Amino acid sequence: MDTDSLLRQIPLFARFSDEARTRLASRCLTRTWPAGSLLFATGEPCRGLYIVESGRVRIFRTSPAGREQVLHTEGPGRPIAELPLFDGGAYPASAVTEVESRLVFLPRTEFEALYRANPDVAEAVIRELGKRLRHLVHVTETLAFRDVAARLASFLAEYAEHHGEVTAGGTEIVLDRTREELSQELGTARESVSRALKQLAEKGVIQPLPRRRLRIPDVAKLRTLGRPGERPRYD
Repeated sequence: MDTDSLLRQIPLFARFSDEARTRLASRCLTRTWPAGSLLFATGEPCRGLYIVESGRVRIFRTSPAGREQVLHTEGPGRPIAELPLFDGGAYPASAVTEVESRLVFLPRTEFEALYRANPDVAEAVIRELGKRLRHLVHVTETLAFRDVAARLASFLAEYAEHHGEVTAGGTEIVLDRTREELSQELGTARESVSRALKQLAEKGVIQPLPRRRLRIPDVAKLRTLGRPGERPRYD
């Protein structure tokens, strides 16, 4: 996939004019990184934006005690480190490639030059920041008010909507995370994730399949189990 097409997949850049997006694409650099490569660490000055062309990147923070908290994992077509690109601050988290990954890099200086010269680009950035703020409120609400099964239901529903394959029996996904990785991302223990998966399967809202696949008969129903105020019983 060419860089311009990759940028077009990202909501922020999709709002840009064709001329502005083509200019950005011409300034991007592409490189393949081995698995385990640290792209940047928490607190480092922002050099620019990464976009995953292929592979997978884990975004995380590390506590003073050395415990890693996974914030999210990004796959093909997903941007990494948008926020510091907007506000000029340091990277708020660290990023490492989980598998060999091909990444497109947009230097921050090139983005800032385009931002200052094009009012439509500035408007697109403001809209994207608003969207990000709403997402942050959603994440905070999820961690504060939902139990593990509800948080997992919300995660799986969103994952299915973005990465699922619609079949006759529902939507199928390949869960590309181990239970340990899921527990880190959901902010809980591995055992709690295992129990939650069992509870959701007994409820019939997910169906385990071979090779780390899951079938979700009704994504909308699964999502309702993750809504605030919904306290479904699984026993």
